[in-house]
Amino acid sequence: MDAKSDRIFFKCSAIWYVLTIFWGFAPSFYLAKLYEDFEPLPLPLKVHGFSFTIWVLLYAVQVFLIGSQKYMLHKRLGIFGLVIMIVMVPTGLFPVLYKYHAEMNDITHTGHNVFRLFSGYTLFALAFMYRKKGFFHKRFMLGCMVMLMSAAIFRISLDLGLADSQVFNKGVQVFPAICLFISDIINYKKIVWVDLISVIAVFTIFFFADYFWLSHGGNEFMNQLISVFVLPFV
Repeated sequence: MDAKSDRIFFKCSAIWYVLTIFWGFAPSFYLAKLYEDFEPLPLPLKVHGFSFTIWVLLYAVQVFLIGSQKYMLHKRLGIFGLVIMIVMVPTGLFPVLYKYHAEMNDITHTGHNVFRLFSGYTLFALAFMYRKKGFFHKRFMLGCMVMLMSAAIFRISLDLGLADSQVFNKGVQVFPAICLFISDIINYKKIVWVDLISVIAVFTIFFFADYFWLSHGGNEFMNQLISVFVLPFV
């Protein structure tokens, strides 16, 4: 993929994610006040919503800054991105774990979400480690976005009456990574394996996560997470 087509692809991914997050969370967050059944969100969910919104917008801004060759500003905002990610770890885990603690979700549903979040955080850590190697940095960042979008995509599937369709939910989630993978094959004439990390993670979690969370070790790990990220705040 040459530099121009590379920039075009990642700009499209930025727009894709901004639209996805807005559609997914408009009824419950962005436009919630327009609905008759509106109820104010608890503070932890507000912090989660605002931090995640800033994260997605920052991803888009960073992509367009690189496209405009404003590298120094991109690097400076990268430190801000690190701060936002640090905030997103507890605020992202809290609502997922709280629903299990309140018996609103079972351990397997919760566990899948926990693994997706940790996968996204790990891919961000890799992106930060490779921040001086642009080729890998932006692919790890795209993978991070893939893993963190499952909740928004699920809400879109609810709107479309496709909540039970794993083909839709998983297909839409990995769509940007698959597009990048195909584009890289066409342009580089070889497989770029880093493109597939998030795809592999999505399907590994889907097929194998239950084996862990239904085990004694999985239950103990879930209890430890709740003791750290939920119990101090309820």
